[in-house]
Amino acid sequence: MPWRERLRIGTGALWIISGLLMFQPLIRSPLFFTDVLAPVAEAWQPFVIRSLLRTGDRLWLTAPHLWPLLIGVGEVLSGIGLLWHPTKWGWLTRLSAWILVLWSIVVWVMGEGFGSLFNGTGSVLDGTPGNALLYGICTALLLIPIDFWDSGQVAHRVRQAVGWIWIMMAGLQALPGAGFWHGSRLAELFGLVTMNGAEPAWLQQWINEGVMWSFHDPALVNLLLVIIMLGLGVAWLVNWRYAPLATTLWVLWIWMIPQAFGALMTHLAPTVGMIGPWLLLIGLARHDRKSLRQSSPAAKPTIA
Repeated sequence: MPWRERLRIGTGALWIISGLLMFQPLIRSPLFFTDVLAPVAEAWQPFVIRSLLRTGDRLWLTAPHLWPLLIGVGEVLSGIGLLWHPTKWGWLTRLSAWILVLWSIVVWVMGEGFGSLFNGTGSVLDGTPGNALLYGICTALLLIPIDFWDSGQVAHRVRQAVGWIWIMMAGLQALPGAGFWHGSRLAELFGLVTMNGAEPAWLQQWINEGVMWSFHDPALVNLLLVIIMLGLGVAWLVNWRYAPLATTLWVLWIWMIPQAFGALMTHLAPTVGMIGPWLLLIGLARHDRKSLRQSSPAAKPTIA
């Protein structure tokens, strides 16, 4: 199956799951606002971004019981539109993709505060560069003309982008002003999603180990995080054989431990988290890595 089709099916399924998660009762409760929406607006955001976030919060509070239902229905229907037969109903696929890309931008800006990219305290361990951005990227790739897919340019660009994203994440993790070189701030990355105790005892224990290690040896832990992410970025750019496997294991660890399975056990998570879109992007980037290794230099795609 061509990778564009795999991406279409995978992205459509992710949006349907996200839509269904919006029907969770707790998302219609005050807890969703106090525990999910409000903290983002107060997390050292620049004035303009904080104003956008507070506007989104006020809009949500106008109908906290209605918005989840409307969003859920919209995401499920749009996800189904992506899964519909792309030959007979190609216009529906493109329309659904455009709707979801625009919706991703709205959520990324007014719900996630640009994924905390501009407040100087963002870390991939707590969601940067933003789940909505990753969902939007996967969806936007479906709008690229088929000729670019067939030439291999899309997969090649995605592989390069994956490398640079991890290098950027390493840079954010290393910023002195972010506070990750100090115990209390770094420990927050492991402890934020465990406040309500919804996780099973074994997961709580692993997370607590991360909290304690980060608190007592912050410089060592943060240095390891920076080295790992920088190494992954370079590995993709130089086309290292084991970059896909190493990145998959790293993403799984982040999703499972610091993010406690995307906070799904709190019943407040509006998506499955970073794991879904990251696995799709890693798979597409791996496809380009394999293509380059199997082809001769003359057969490599020409990148304009």
